[in-house]
Amino acid sequence: MAVEVTVKSKGLFKRSLKFTDIIDNDMRYGIMDEAFRLEEGTIGENTVIFKDKNICRGYEMSINKGEVNLRMPLPTSTSDINFFYEYIKKICTKMNAKTFTRDNEVLSLGDIENCIKLDIEASEAALKKIEENINNGTYENMYIFGAVNPVALGKKEMENIKGDTTKFGILMNSLQGMDVYYAKASIYQRKDKSYFGVYVLTAEVASVLPEKPALLMNENNLKVDDWNIGFVVNEKLEGFISYKDFLKNITKDSEYDAEHFVITLDKNKMKELLEKYKVEL
Repeated sequence: MAVEVTVKSKGLFKRSLKFTDIIDNDMRYGIMDEAFRLEEGTIGENTVIFKDKNICRGYEMSINKGEVNLRMPLPTSTSDINFFYEYIKKICTKMNAKTFTRDNEVLSLGDIENCIKLDIEASEAALKKIEENINNGTYENMYIFGAVNPVALGKKEMENIKGDTTKFGILMNSLQGMDVYYAKASIYQRKDKSYFGVYVLTAEVASVLPEKPALLMNENNLKVDDWNIGFVVNEKLEGFISYKDFLKNITKDSEYDAEHFVITLDKNKMKELLEKYKVEL
C-alpha cells in the first residue's frame, strides 16, 4: 500500500530538473541494495529520500523533465506523512505548480490537510491489522522495509506501537538511527549444486545479525543447505564457522527487533571460535 504523487511544472518552466535542485540539506538519500539496505549517497531511477532526524520509511523519488514523482509507502509515521506534504509544497513552489496528482486525483495545496488526515488514518488501520495478524497467528512477525534497513515487527513491538503512527515512527527511528552494521545474507553454490549462506562479522564493529538465518526475499525458492559466518580482522577474512556454532558460543549485546540482535566481537573471541569450529566452504 502506498500513496503516489506527481507534480508537473506549468507554463514555460519545463527545464530539466536535477536531483540537487529539490533536495534539502536536512535530507538523506540513496538506493536500496538487494538486501533492502540503503546505499547512502547514491542516486538511481527510484531514489529513497528521508528526513535525517526522523528515520522511518522515507519516500521513493524519480525525476523526469518537468515532472517529479513521489511514492510514500504505508503504514508510515506521522512525521513521515507531514514531511511528505511539506516537501510536496516546496516542489510545487519550485516548479510553479498550483496542483498535484495524488493517486490519480488532481488536488490543490489547500487539500493537503485532508491528505495528511487520510494517510494517518490509513497507516493506523494498517498497523492495527498487522498487530491483529500477529496476535492471531497469521504471521509470526512482519517485516517493514525502512528507509535504511528492514525491521521485523513482532508481538512485543506491536504492543509498544498500539496502532499509533507517532509511536511507530519513534521505534523505526530508534532502530535505524543506531550506529550499527546491518549484515546481509550472501548465497553461494557448491560444485555439487547445493547452496550455502554466509554472513560476515568484522571485529569490533557492532552488527545486526538474525536469530534464524534466512533470505528475506527468496523469489527463486532456493534451498539453503547450511548457514555460516565469516570473521574479518584488519580487513582480512580469517575464516568461517557454522552459524549454529556461532549462536551457541556468543553473548549478544542486545535485542534489535523481533528477529535480530546486536553483537560486537573482538579479534580474540573470533580466534577462539575459529580454533574450535572453523569450517571449509
